[in-house]
Amino acid sequence: MLEPSNKIQDSLRVIEQAPSLLKLTEAFRSAVDDYGYESFLCSAPPRPGEEGIDPVLFGAWPEDWRQRYTERRYYVRDPMLQELYRTADAFTWRTILNSRRYSEADRKIVFDAAAWGMREGFVIPLYGIGGQVHAITMAGPTPRIDSEARSELLLMSIYAYGRAKRLAGRQLDPVPLLKPREREALQWVAAGKGDWEIGQIMGISESAAHKHVENAKRKIGVSTRVQAVVEAIRTGQLHL
Repeated sequence: MLEPSNKIQDSLRVIEQAPSLLKLTEAFRSAVDDYGYESFLCSAPPRPGEEGIDPVLFGAWPEDWRQRYTERRYYVRDPMLQELYRTADAFTWRTILNSRRYSEADRKIVFDAAAWGMREGFVIPLYGIGGQVHAITMAGPTPRIDSEARSELLLMSIYAYGRAKRLAGRQLDPVPLLKPREREALQWVAAGKGDWEIGQIMGISESAAHKHVENAKRKIGVSTRVQAVVEAIRTGQLHL
């Protein structure tokens, strides 16, 4: 994981210090606008086929599109929603439509969004302990989807999600301090190492390395390694 640029660090600082969900929305809007994303939403989407409205943490999403999406029950067959529950990795709309076979009716859901200026989108799954699933979806007419942009947007999204949960009162307790070996293992995760490599570097078994990383994730309250690294950095327990 590369050290963020000064501009990204400034955006992260503003996001982290947002005093309200409204200010957080403004900060995130300013950050993603530089990448061509005009709309975004952080919510807890229903699983494909389930009924119900997804609770929104923060966002700036076209209300007319949201109403159409709900009234026509697009959430039952939305390809992006289906992918969200298949993977923990961030993905673009284009990638999913090109890599999987969907019916014309399913594809039409994504194509319809273009009328609201959302021709391409980027979806970031955010998983918590106990199966909690949120996602930040952002879209625009011609947004950046290159690897550098995706990495920076992922970092800012994890920060924004964490800040939103705290502002909404869903994570009031401080993150427990990691033990030295847990912190060291997570430091090597940030450097792109897998369990076997971490074990070799730390002089322990692969399973022991895996256990240290899993313990760190559990303490921080996330279920992916990327989120664990970002949260550890945010709380000052990890430094790049």
